[in-house]
Amino acid sequence: MLKSFFDKWCDQLWLYLLYLLAIIMGNILMLKWDVWSVPRILSCLLAIMIPAHVFEENTFPAGFFFMNNLNFKSKDPMVYPQNRVTNMVTNLGAEIVFIIMTAYAVRIEVTAVLVVIIFGVIELVNHTREGIHMYFRYRNKGKKTIYAPGMITSYLCLLPLSVKGISWMMTASFGATDILAGIGIVLFIAIGLILIPFAFSVKVKSKRFAFKDRGYFERYE
Repeated sequence: MLKSFFDKWCDQLWLYLLYLLAIIMGNILMLKWDVWSVPRILSCLLAIMIPAHVFEENTFPAGFFFMNNLNFKSKDPMVYPQNRVTNMVTNLGAEIVFIIMTAYAVRIEVTAVLVVIIFGVIELVNHTREGIHMYFRYRNKGKKTIYAPGMITSYLCLLPLSVKGISWMMTASFGATDILAGIGIVLFIAIGLILIPFAFSVKVKSKRFAFKDRGYFERYE
């Protein structure tokens, strides 16, 4: 029974929790908008936009994992390095980090804004680069754009947060500690929530937690 629940949890149940957290954070933001500082608002918006980004990657049109695994040169992109377990750990873990960051943003304003900026820029660059790669992979099969799952929310949701964050940083005073702390949080997400789980997945290559379809890319296969 535990095995069955964990399978269901890593498949869809965690996504429902993630989307619920976005709704909760959205309601909190509406109540606190007039009293929260810009760094706290940006942190909360990031915690709201990440589930929207994950929805595009995982629910509709879905298929980000397939593109991402190909980018990591996987010989079995339905299985590794990104599988249903790593997918849950990465995205739900990042959401929890951003919610905690929102709670403490009043004490770490520069650090929080820096995380928002870096995260948005990295997502924009990564999705654009991978989208171009998938265009060239499928252009002979009818693909006409560089669109790939996650690109719309990268440009319309995460990029504006980064732009506002840069604007705020230009008038803020900060020290090296603030910058290092922001970089540290981003590295924790990149290494602790992405690369380390990926390393285990590459070693195990678990077909139990393989994805079931390629989502958006199914039409080209």
